Order: sequence, then C-alpha cells, then structure tokens
Amino acid sequence: MARTVYIEESHTPIYRRIAHALGAELQRLGFNVMIIKPDGFNSDSFADFLKGQNGAVYVSNASSQVIQSRQPGSGTFFFEHFPGQLIFLHQDAILGGMSLLDGVAKLHAWLRVAERSAHLCIEADNVADLHAVGIANVQLVSHASDTYPVPPELYGFDFGTSFVGHVVPSGLYPPDGSSPRFLKLVDDVIAARRADFASPLEPLVKAYADQAIDGIGHASDQTLLRVAQAQWLRNEITGQTLPFRGWVFEECGIAPLEIFGGDPAYLHKVNRSLQVVRHGVSYHPAVYDPAALQRVFHRRRVNINISSLQFDHAVVNRVHDVFMAGGLCLTDAREGLAALTSAHAEISFRTLAELADRTSYFSNPAHAHERAALIEHVQRDILANSGYGLLGQTIAKAIDAF
Repeated sequence: MARTVYIEESHTPIYRRIAHALGAELQRLGFNVMIIKPDGFNSDSFADFLKGQNGAVYVSNASSQVIQSRQPGSGTFFFEHFPGQLIFLHQDAILGGMSLLDGVAKLHAWLRVAERSAHLCIEADNVADLHAVGIANVQLVSHASDTYPVPPELYGFDFGTSFVGHVVPSGLYPPDGSSPRFLKLVDDVIAARRADFASPLEPLVKAYADQAIDGIGHASDQTLLRVAQAQWLRNEITGQTLPFRGWVFEECGIAPLEIFGGDPAYLHKVNRSLQVVRHGVSYHPAVYDPAALQRVFHRRRVNINISSLQFDHAVVNRVHDVFMAGGLCLTDAREGLAALTSAHAEISFRTLAELADRTSYFSNPAHAHERAALIEHVQRDILANSGYGLLGQTIAKAIDAF
C-alpha cells in the first residue's frame, strides 16, 4: 500500500509552486500525496488532525507554514503532535525570522522529534549547525526548477538587462534598538560583500555570537545557544539584502536596466515605492505568473541575480529558473555554484567590475552564439546535478531510512 505524504500549501507563490512540483514528483515515485490547506482548520482541529496520522509522512518546505508554528497555549510546535515521519526542507536559513528565544525553543523541539525527522538544507552552514546541536539526520540538497529547458534566443530580444526581485536604494536600515557593536558587525558584513560578492559572512557572525554568549548558561547549552544566536544575527543581517542590492544597481553602471518588482512595501499594503534613481534604470510591476516570468527571463540578453545575505553557499532557484527558461543569468559567486555547473566561472561575478564586464560581453550581438552555447551547457548541468527528480529521490530515501 502506498505511503501517504502530506505537503502543506503556502500562501507565498514560490513556496506554493515548489510544494506542488515536489508533490507531483513524489506521486510519480509511488506515494499517495495529499495537499494540506491549513485555512480549513482552527488550531485545535489542526492539532487533532495531525495526531491521527500515524504511519504518514509530512513534508514542510517553508518555516512560515503552520506545522512549523507553535500551537497556541501549548508551548509546543504543531509538528510535535504529528506521530509520523517529518521532512523539513529548508529553503531559507533554518531559523529565519525567529527571535533568539523562539529559535532556542524550536531547536529543542527539533531535538525532541529527531528520531523520526530529516532535515534537507540548501545552505552548508545550516547542515553543520544542526549536526552541532545533536541532530544527525541532515543532508545538503540543491534548489530545483520545474521549468523544462527552452532553447535560447540568438536575436530579437525585448530588452538588454533585467533584475527580477525586491530592491530598495542603498543605505543602512538598522533594526530598532540596534547596539553600536551590532551596527559595526553589519558594517563589516556589508563591506566584506561589497569588496567580494563571494566573501563568506558566517565566520564574522559566529565570532560575534561567541562573544555574545560567553559565560551565559551551562556548558552543555553553549552549542545550542551559539547556533540560535548566530541564526538570529544572520536574520537581522538578511534585512540588509534589499539596500545591498540597491547599492549594486546604483554603482554597477549597467544601462539600460529593468527592475521587475523593486520595493516590497506593496506586499504589506504600504503605499510606498522606493526606487534606485539612476540614468538608464526603469521599473516594472512584479511578475508572479510562471509563464510571464519565463518570458522575461527568456527575452532579456542578461538576467542578474543578487543572492540574499542569508546565504554563503546556496545557489537559489532563480538561477535555475532563468537558465531553464533559455535565459542567461549572471549571479554573485556562491560556494555551491561549482557543484551545479562546470561553467560556474563564466556565469558568476565577485566584483562590480566583473558584473559590468560580463554583462557588456554577453549583451554584444557578436557573442550571441557563444551566449546560447553557454546557456545550453548550464541547462545540461542543471538537469544532471539538480531538479525535483533528485530531490524527490532524496526524500524517498530519507523516508525509507526511518
């Protein structure tokens, strides 16, 4: 009899898309896949539903999903009430968005279900952190794309260079109550990334965390506190991603440049539109429809990716999606890029000068055939080294291993 796998649907478009693509792959592998919509439950009925699913598997692909939240009034997390196997697919930092104390509580909860759970992380440091606190069943996985490879264009592009995503003008937007010491950490982190886009930030964060927890708690708690503190710090630093992107587009000199999305204030129903003001930069509304997004990627000579500051290693799915749509993506250099494609040097940059040079080179019609050959090369590598097929197999093996 086929095992039942529950996958929770998300309100966030990208997580919902991933949940459905992953569900389709698990169904192809022989599982009975059910999509869970928590809006149909209240907190009590959701907990009761979870308690009755012995023998099933629950896959959570976003920390914002209900199963990863606390049950009101209980002090426990909803996933603790699920008696079956749990798969946590971490596509962001493992404790992203959580306060320090909530992060500590979640790590303890994960330890309580460690014997029946597996964690799949796209960030190598997160694998090391979970191992450090005593969670053994952790693996590094790649992002994936549900887009079938499309042949690249040679001529007749709609535009030159584009960026799809959220960005605001440069400048420091410190969290409320930031201490001078923390602001110095943020300054150091941003300076490191401005000098070298491949610069790892985790050593700076961990050094700060070590000092912050020095002498706090029992020796047996130090590792867990260190992980929670570093995760909280990294989350606060991640809040500087949008102005960091603004600095890139203000200083890179690339023109013309289209930005699709920009200020995310509209997502929070805030009437605001902060924009990078520079000659040659134009703005368009955010694009969420997958087909429309693929057309943007396909019909631009160059698409730029600036990764979130939460990642040192991970190659985000934006890179996969652009290439599979037949577009060219130039991305900031990440440690994991070499494992994805042997063309990692050609499609990455470590400085603004390298970004500008590569954009100019691949925008030149004289290099159209070279550009197309590079895209097809990366497409083959992506199909070989990532994808929902491999991710589904990894989950299936994790389930069988319990």
